[in-house]
Amino acid sequence: MSPQQPSNEIIVKTILDEANLTFCETADRKDATNERSVEGSGWDEGKMDGEFDLEDYKRILELQMEAACICDEHPELEQETADIFQSVTDENADDVLKQVQQQPGVLDLGRIAVTIFLLRFPSVQSFVNKGHPLVLATDEYMLENSNAQNWHDYKFIAEEFGWK
Repeated sequence: MSPQQPSNEIIVKTILDEANLTFCETADRKDATNERSVEGSGWDEGKMDGEFDLEDYKRILELQMEAACICDEHPELEQETADIFQSVTDENADDVLKQVQQQPGVLDLGRIAVTIFLLRFPSVQSFVNKGHPLVLATDEYMLENSNAQNWHDYKFIAEEFGWK
């Protein structure tokens, strides 16, 4: 079965969810606000073995630091992304997507998270083999796992927004 193009509801929910999750990753960092560094990542290279290609690790750390700086500068985006996510329906997804596209902070956090996802999982097989939580997700909009639709959704979003 070939992958489906994600609906605008899936696109906007993915961007918002990923943008919101960057705040959790920022809270797990070893550095502090106004002292962000690549070495401050909350990722433990040993524990993340097999989670990413080593050549992409430095880029991932740079992107995480960029996201942490955005989170520091715009802490209000954490609640805002959560609230908007909860309001998204199939009926209003087009309008919400347009709204999100007008919010550079949210869009940047989404771009960073989607890019990190694709660096960690450069192929469908890597996504399935590495046991990403989305493979086991129970969220209604993330259920199509038999053909790794989730990975294709991220890939589509990256291509659609020019984040590739």
